Amino acid sequence: MPWGKAVTNVEYRALYARALDPEACPSPDTDLPMVRAAIDPAAGRRDEPERDLAGLVDEACRWAAERRQGFRSVLDSPHRASGLRCVLGNCAPLALSAGAWLQWLSSAGNAESELTLTLLRLYSSDLGVGYPLADRGSAYRAVLRAHRFKDEAPGPRLAASDQVESFSFRLPAVLLTMSRLPDRFRLELVGADLCLRAVGVLPPLAALAPGDLPVPVDAFDLGRARTPDEPVPLDLALAAAQALVDRGDGDRVRHGFRWAAEELALWCDALERETRLATHPDYPVWRLIWNRARQASVYHGQFPLEGRPLAEWFADVDAGPSGFLRALARSTLVRPGEPDRSPLVCGLIGEKGRMFRVFTEQEIALLRDWITHLPQEGSALGAGEDADERHRRLRVAQCSWHRSDTKIDAHPAHAPAAGDFGRPTARSAYRALLSRTEPPGLRQFAHRYVRRWLARSRFRMDKAERGLPARWDPDNGLRGWLAAEHDRHGAAWATHDTPLPSREELVESTLQLAPLILIDGGWLQGYTDYRLASSPAGHFLFQTYWDELGNGIWRQNHPKIYRDLLREMGVELPPTDSEEFAAWPGFDDRSFALPVFWLCMAKFPQTFAPEILGLNLAMELSGVGGSYRDAQVALRHHGFSTQFVDLHNTIDNVSTGHSAWAVDAIDTFLAEQPDLAGRRTTDAVWQRIRGGYRSLSPPQGLAAGVYGALTAEIGRR
Repeated sequence: MPWGKAVTNVEYRALYARALDPEACPSPDTDLPMVRAAIDPAAGRRDEPERDLAGLVDEACRWAAERRQGFRSVLDSPHRASGLRCVLGNCAPLALSAGAWLQWLSSAGNAESELTLTLLRLYSSDLGVGYPLADRGSAYRAVLRAHRFKDEAPGPRLAASDQVESFSFRLPAVLLTMSRLPDRFRLELVGADLCLRAVGVLPPLAALAPGDLPVPVDAFDLGRARTPDEPVPLDLALAAAQALVDRGDGDRVRHGFRWAAEELALWCDALERETRLATHPDYPVWRLIWNRARQASVYHGQFPLEGRPLAEWFADVDAGPSGFLRALARSTLVRPGEPDRSPLVCGLIGEKGRMFRVFTEQEIALLRDWITHLPQEGSALGAGEDADERHRRLRVAQCSWHRSDTKIDAHPAHAPAAGDFGRPTARSAYRALLSRTEPPGLRQFAHRYVRRWLARSRFRMDKAERGLPARWDPDNGLRGWLAAEHDRHGAAWATHDTPLPSREELVESTLQLAPLILIDGGWLQGYTDYRLASSPAGHFLFQTYWDELGNGIWRQNHPKIYRDLLREMGVELPPTDSEEFAAWPGFDDRSFALPVFWLCMAKFPQTFAPEILGLNLAMELSGVGGSYRDAQVALRHHGFSTQFVDLHNTIDNVSTGHSAWAVDAIDTFLAEQPDLAGRRTTDAVWQRIRGGYRSLSPPQGLAAGVYGALTAEIGRR
């Protein structure tokens, strides 16, 4: 089985790091083959009779309970502290991204789907929607910080950590990469998610004592509701999976479940072996020496140890711990049981020693603990076959250990497969952009489209009649400006007598807005990314997106409500993600320009973060005060439902609604910008936010178009 090979290499560490990037585009040449090999149903897995989902869930629950007991037995040891760190570190890659495999299952093209909304409810629970850093991963980060892990954030540092085994990256790496390819792996992801919800708390974590964790272990139960008023995630996951089974996709859903179950079992097997080794009295100190051998041999190689310079001992660490540790324990550097009288910690690595600051305080404590327990049974000074066998196991285990200086190719492949998407019209590009899938050349097209649109938006920006202030006020933020804008909009509406449109004009304008409104929130879909959706600024944007899609409730879904309005008007449109929709002859070509801009910019939530923040504020403020009331009057006059505008007039309010969240997101984002060389970078970022704000309605005309095209090309070069 290919699983064992991955334990000894860094490929899945690199895959994990690449898949964390919110603008990642998995490579079809490297990343996709790794995923397919991992989930291939023919990769040595045994044939099993078809089971219903409830039976699979029960089986996973029983398995988790059995494995929990196994880990408890292993951790019942005098040296459990080392075993505890082994468990906590190796649970990190999966626990820090708990639920992230659902991050791209919603898109502008499927936002009206009840299945999508069910999965979005699941995901919003994992994120702790409405609050910053309330995701399940952040809860686990608190555990790692409490135990003083330095690499406690998902990213390149964790991927390179020598405290986490390579085998612990395989499952999260594959899940996260699959999440970036939802159109390929949606069914398997739903099955895998159900398995993980059924397991609940990872068995190694579930085996820990209450005092080991700063929060109740139930906080890490993926199947358990996080608040009393939310649905049970396991129930939602089961409902989503069953819906797919009912429509004939059961084989792939069950395969995703069984694949995740097998991966968890293999991971638990490997981690239980490593945890058992970690309770060996020599494990922590030998792992430390093994990790530092390369550097130590250069700086401290001439120190003699039993007739050999330390450089030779360090060069020979692959031979295992027996010789080295026994020589060290017998040397004058160590006085067994007396760390305070041992020159190793009092002299050599002390303030005046030749190895001062080579070890961290935590590592020095580890060395002191090792000396304290000498000569313990099974340790370096222990005798007999049992001690030799334990050292042999350590030597075997170290073959799979990872050194933090090992190179990892963590750079994401932003460019998709070679190919040319061409320069299609906005109407032609619309359907391709609705999906998270990227055909060759789409990313380049999207980036070019955004650059030109934003460049046009900056044309004579300082001479614009309305817009954001020229400078951001760091002391007061934007709340005061927002209130003033709201008052201005309201006053303008009160004094302006807008003529009522005819019924035909109202229907036509409502229809031409359909390509835009049926992807409501589409400019924010990049903020469904796990890290962005729970960040201090980004959580406001995800919460807005969550609202636009109806908080996971189909009858409150904004695209669905707008489609209902069109039906009242006698217009029955094809599904938004169909070829027929984009080709529908009733649409003007210009009706696709702005929605395509939304969708293009959403592919770059980090690259264009300031512009997205500005656009978001413009969008949420655009109807507050007057426009919604005009629409409400017109709809009511002609006998149509006002539900859509009533809803937005409420949730976009400037006190607690989307408009307020939009300015809070901007203020938070700008407050986080660093000072560089005494000059706040907020000035430059603020100008980009202003450009994003204006991009909702950029200048028209030949001069603006030429300016946009030229400055976009100059900027690219």
